[in-house]
Amino acid sequence: MSKLSSVPALIPLSLLEAMRNLDTPVEDGLEELAEEIVVRRLGLSPTVAAQIQRYRQGAERDVPVELDEVVSVIRLVGRRPDAALVFADAGRRAARYAARARSAGPLVRVTAGGVGRRLAQRSVGRVARRVFGGELHAGPEGSEVAMAEPLSIVAMPDGAACAFYGAAYGELLRLLTDFEGAMLHHRCRSRSDDACVWRCAAAEIYE
Repeated sequence: MSKLSSVPALIPLSLLEAMRNLDTPVEDGLEELAEEIVVRRLGLSPTVAAQIQRYRQGAERDVPVELDEVVSVIRLVGRRPDAALVFADAGRRAARYAARARSAGPLVRVTAGGVGRRLAQRSVGRVARRVFGGELHAGPEGSEVAMAEPLSIVAMPDGAACAFYGAAYGELLRLLTDFEGAMLHHRCRSRSDDACVWRCAAAEIYE
């Protein structure tokens, strides 16, 4: 079990918001089926709406959520056939919330020159550590984020929920350093590695 006893409310908030987003019917002219769809889709239920409101208030007030409760939310998402999409969407949402959160402290976005880039990188590292529990390192092959015991593995030992963190770290880098690319899950506790590690992979540019 993780050493954490509580988790920032923006994490379960982002998970449930992503689930609601994917469960929302598109405007396709089938309005007569909308009521039936709402009943069937958990993300549109009154229970989820109430939880989203509670987590939103907690995020605004910097009130954390108990670890076991967040683990239950992750497992709820993990039972869905579209879990990978929910985790990816939720990770990006969580990064955007984290970048705006007061607890993140003053953030520096990338500016021209090496100094500006280093300051922006430090901002990413601070948010990654305080909000998500990750440690950002700059290596010869690019930046990487390591987590010894991520919540994703606590909730789902098969590593399926690790997509949440990969999306979150990638979005943080995009927001603050203009990074374009993806975070590859280079090592994972689910594969008996000593830690989960995500490594930057820059997008290929085609001329």
